[in-house]
Amino acid sequence: MSRSKIFLILFLQFIFNNLFAANYDSLFIEKVKAFAFREFETELTGEFYTRFSEEDNPYLYLFISLPDKIKCPREFKSDYQYIGTDEEKAKEKETELISYGYQVFCYKTYANYFSELNKRFLNYTKEAQSFIILHELTHHYIRQQDFAIPYEYEEALCDVIGNYGTIIFAQADPELDIKSAENQVKTNEKIYLSINKYISKINNNPVKALTYHTNCEKKISAILLNCNTFQKDRFDFHINNAYLLKNENYSKNYFLLKKVLNKQKSISKLFDIMKDLPKCTTDCNKYLEKFE
Repeated sequence: MSRSKIFLILFLQFIFNNLFAANYDSLFIEKVKAFAFREFETELTGEFYTRFSEEDNPYLYLFISLPDKIKCPREFKSDYQYIGTDEEKAKEKETELISYGYQVFCYKTYANYFSELNKRFLNYTKEAQSFIILHELTHHYIRQQDFAIPYEYEEALCDVIGNYGTIIFAQADPELDIKSAENQVKTNEKIYLSINKYISKINNNPVKALTYHTNCEKKISAILLNCNTFQKDRFDFHINNAYLLKNENYSKNYFLLKKVLNKQKSISKLFDIMKDLPKCTTDCNKYLEKFE
C-alpha cells in the first residue's frame, strides 16, 4: 500500500474519531460524575470518560482457575490477567495456560478501569451508562484512597454503589427512567442469586460441576432473554470455573453490603466502614454484619 493511501486512511480515521467524539452526551456523563463525587464526598483526580478508545473491540481478561475448584492457583498474584484488546494474543495465552492444566475463561467487557469511551458504551441506555460510571469510579476511589480490601469485596462494593447510585440518580434526573433503572437492578440481582445458588454446589461436588455449570448458564440465559445490550454484554457468555471464580464471594457479599448501605443511607459512610475492613482480625463478614 502506498504512503498516500496510508495517509488518507489515517486522516479519514482521525476525522471519523473526532466526529464521533463530538457526537455524544458529554453533559450527561459529567452529571453522573458530579453526582458520584458528591456521594463520595470527594473529587477524584484524573480523567474519567473523556477519552475515546482507538478501537471498539472489547477489553479482554483471562480468569484462571484450578480444574476441580473455583479458586485461583497460588502462583498467580491475581485471579485474572489483563490482555488488552488483542483476541489472538488472548487465545495464545489461554491455550498456553490450558496446556499447563488450568481452566481459563476469557472475559470480555466494553467498559473497564481505564474509563475510556467507545461506540458500544455510548449505545447503552443512560441507566446502564450510569451504572458503569459509578462502578468504575468506585474502583478509582479505592485506589486513590489507598485502602486495600479483598478483590471479591471490592467488586461487590462497586456493584452495590453502581446499582444504588443509579436508582438515587434516576430519582433526581429526568434523563433516566426510574422504572428502567429499577428493572436493571432487579435483573442484576437475579443473576447474583443464580450464581450464589450454584457456587457451593460446584465447589463441593466436582464430579457434578459441569452439570451445575450448565444449569447455571441456562438460568442466566433465561433471565437475559428480554434484557438490554449492556446486561447481555456483561453476563451472556459460556460459564466455566473461571467465571464463577470471579463471582465466588462477590455475589454473596453484594447482598451483605447492600444491607449495610441501606442501613447507613450514605455511600461515604459505607466507604468509611469498608476502609476498616482490612484491619478486622475476625471474619470480615462478621465485622460487616455489625452495621446491617
